[in-house]
Amino acid sequence: MLMTHKFLIFFLLTILSLEAQNFSLSVFPEEKLYEKYYADAISHQFSLNKHLESNQWFGNIGSELALFNISYSDITAQISAGATVFNTLIKTPGHIQVFTVDYLVDFYGDIEIAENFFSRFIWGHLSAHFSDDGITQLNYLPVSYVRDYMGLHFQRKIPEKNIKLYIGGFWNFHNEPKTKKHFTFQFGGDYAYEIMNDVAIFSAIDIKYKSEVEFATTQSYQLGIMFPFNRDTRFRIAYTHREGFEERGQLFNKKDNKNMLGFYIDF
Repeated sequence: MLMTHKFLIFFLLTILSLEAQNFSLSVFPEEKLYEKYYADAISHQFSLNKHLESNQWFGNIGSELALFNISYSDITAQISAGATVFNTLIKTPGHIQVFTVDYLVDFYGDIEIAENFFSRFIWGHLSAHFSDDGITQLNYLPVSYVRDYMGLHFQRKIPEKNIKLYIGGFWNFHNEPKTKKHFTFQFGGDYAYEIMNDVAIFSAIDIKYKSEVEFATTQSYQLGIMFPFNRDTRFRIAYTHREGFEERGQLFNKKDNKNMLGFYIDF
């Protein structure tokens, strides 16, 4: 009996040792599995955009950070997090008014399920507010706008042609204002063409169908230049046309067309 127990212990330790050889964990990996949606108004970003038809500016401070790579055999999963504060600023002579402030936090689980084909699980929170200036000086009446959500997205990369395509959906499991309309469907992509060493022109599109506005759309189209093109951290200068329902939560049921010129730093 004692020999049997020793054999079982030896067998289990051998199996665990073999399994451990197939498992690895790395912290703060340099390369992200899943890439940014350039035209999405609420992708995590560090940017400043000028609304070309008004005195509004959109200043956003945030980023997305890869935290862990977890690998087992031939499968790699990446855990990452993103946080951004989205601000609308109104520039008047001698004064800047802060109009809206939206807070976005996301946690991601990404897996490469086939070569250059990725899945992303999303768990996130968005809360939207008028600033003190928006209420006291601009006389807007605030609502409580909150979305807690889960999402599942897929991205296909075609690196030899510098193309990315994506599709996915979100389910809001908590909404304020209270509503029975919880779903958002999203798709888009981008294309880049290197015009000189490490400098590329690009175009991007992002379209969302939102149940909270009877499945009407928010459509974003972007055209610009990025550099250095062959690095993960880069600058972008872009013109954006956005039409349909607002992405700013306090104005979620308002339609607007915008043309913007902006500067981005992608981390």
